[in-house]
Amino acid sequence: MTDEVCPYCRAPISAEEPTTGCSGCGTKHHQDCYEENRGCTIFGCSCAPAEEAKVSVSAPDLVGVTTTVAAVTPMVASGSMPPPPPPPPPVPAGDPPAVTTAELQQIANRVVPSMFGSFAGDGIMSGPQPEPEPAPSTLPKKRTTFILLGALLGAFGAHNFYAGYYKKAGVQLALTALTLGFASPMSWIWAIIDICTISKDHWGVQFES
Repeated sequence: MTDEVCPYCRAPISAEEPTTGCSGCGTKHHQDCYEENRGCTIFGCSCAPAEEAKVSVSAPDLVGVTTTVAAVTPMVASGSMPPPPPPPPPVPAGDPPAVTTAELQQIANRVVPSMFGSFAGDGIMSGPQPEPEPAPSTLPKKRTTFILLGALLGAFGAHNFYAGYYKKAGVQLALTALTLGFASPMSWIWAIIDICTISKDHWGVQFES
């Protein structure tokens, strides 16, 4: 004889297991299955559990949603709808201090010497120069001597030593000596420019003809 099958769990019902018979259609269930289903499992039985309430949407609700979508769509398409606010900018860890023009000038004067930046002055650096020291003698220098020294020994800075431009003269001498004479043409051209542009000595005394 074939054992009856519980319509809920599809397992055979043995004689030892407690059962519950449906009072509507008489179908046997496992007692636990009948209680878990809260009634008969057979579709259409009067003892079957009540169906859950279905969600219904009324016509006014549908009309309201349609109207909202129709109003928002043209705004999105035309770009008139305000965009969302941008995210806040990241907070920097720390802004570096601003460098002033005077600090940049000081750095340039220390790091980038301009050898040909000031032919008529004593300094070889760009930027403001200190006031010249008082002249050791009031006698004016000879311009002829200055020109001859520049033309003949300008590569060694002799003309600038004579006129009191010691820093410039030292640079010209070092440029010639440290390069073993290879840069002497550069120093000599520099000297030619000096004798053509300088008309006073380091202390501001006009050369004597």
